[in-house]
Amino acid sequence: MTIESLIEEIETIIDEGKSMPFTSNVMVDAAAIRTAIEDIRLNMPDELMQARKIASERKEILAGAQESADKIIEKAHLRAKEIISEDEITRGAEAQAAEIMQQARANANEIIEQARESAAQLTEQARNWSREMRKSASEYVESIVAVADETLTASVNEIRRARQHLKAASQAKRIDE
Repeated sequence: MTIESLIEEIETIIDEGKSMPFTSNVMVDAAAIRTAIEDIRLNMPDELMQARKIASERKEILAGAQESADKIIEKAHLRAKEIISEDEITRGAEAQAAEIMQQARANANEIIEQARESAAQLTEQARNWSREMRKSASEYVESIVAVADETLTASVNEIRRARQHLKAASQAKRIDE
């Protein structure tokens, strides 16, 4: 028997059933229908059984694929959270680095300004020292020149006296002679 003939047999059983008054229901021989259904099961082609097996395996494969997909999605979410966390850390580090750079620039500018002020003070001190040295040197030279002038004047006067003394002695000797 084929499945189609068994299905026709079930239809015949339904058609031969007694109708219930005032309803669309039909009273049928349940045992005959059960026997026909059992025969359908026994006469099912192998392809149908294989199709059921394939459908069952398909469900298992889909469940496994869904589980793998869920795991991949979960890993992706975790990685995304890590990347976001790393990105936040990176942004925090960049902000901190920018703050450190700004502070370093401010410190460098302050040091440069202090160095300029110190250099200006040292330059002013050097100029003052140089003026004092020139003034002292000038006063020293002036005192040496004054002493030399006095010494030379005294020496010239001494020479003049000695010359006059010699002249007078020479004239006195001429007179004596």
